[in-house]
Amino acid sequence: MSEQTINITQLLHTFQLFDKNKDGCISSLELRSACQQLQMPIDEKRMKDLFVNREHITFDEFCRIMQDFGHHAHDAYLNETFRAFDRNSDGYITAKEIKKTMKNLGEPLTDKQAKDMLKTADANGDGKLSLEEFRTLFNQITQHASTPPISPSSSLPNTPNRGRFSNPFRPQTE
Repeated sequence: MSEQTINITQLLHTFQLFDKNKDGCISSLELRSACQQLQMPIDEKRMKDLFVNREHITFDEFCRIMQDFGHHAHDAYLNETFRAFDRNSDGYITAKEIKKTMKNLGEPLTDKQAKDMLKTADANGDGKLSLEEFRTLFNQITQHASTPPISPSSSLPNTPNRGRFSNPFRPQTE
């Protein structure tokens, strides 16, 4: 899978991040916010066309939109995942932040496990992960994801809280 291939799991997590009120749909305001956060240009005509005679778009429609902007969706997923771990928003992830975040995600770790995870991607040995170090690890993990790439005919039910957040440090089984 290439770095820019979008898979259903990434899209679902991204959709859930932007579905602020967790109603299983994204409003025009939520989509506009998502586009801004993804640094995607907002085509006003397309935005209006998407929301003619309706107030929300579904997950399937979101997938089609994101398919057009594949690399932006991947980057958004990466950035949101990084921010989830960077609990103090200092631009770095420490072993303590990994341990706390993983515990909150239902995947408790020992101090040693958290430190070992950090060491696997800490290229400069400073004891913390920068966004670029995290990107390298994240790309390695997502390249091995077992979820098939998205296709226009793919479909998932509109269930915003379906499943748990997957451990970004645990390699996916093939």
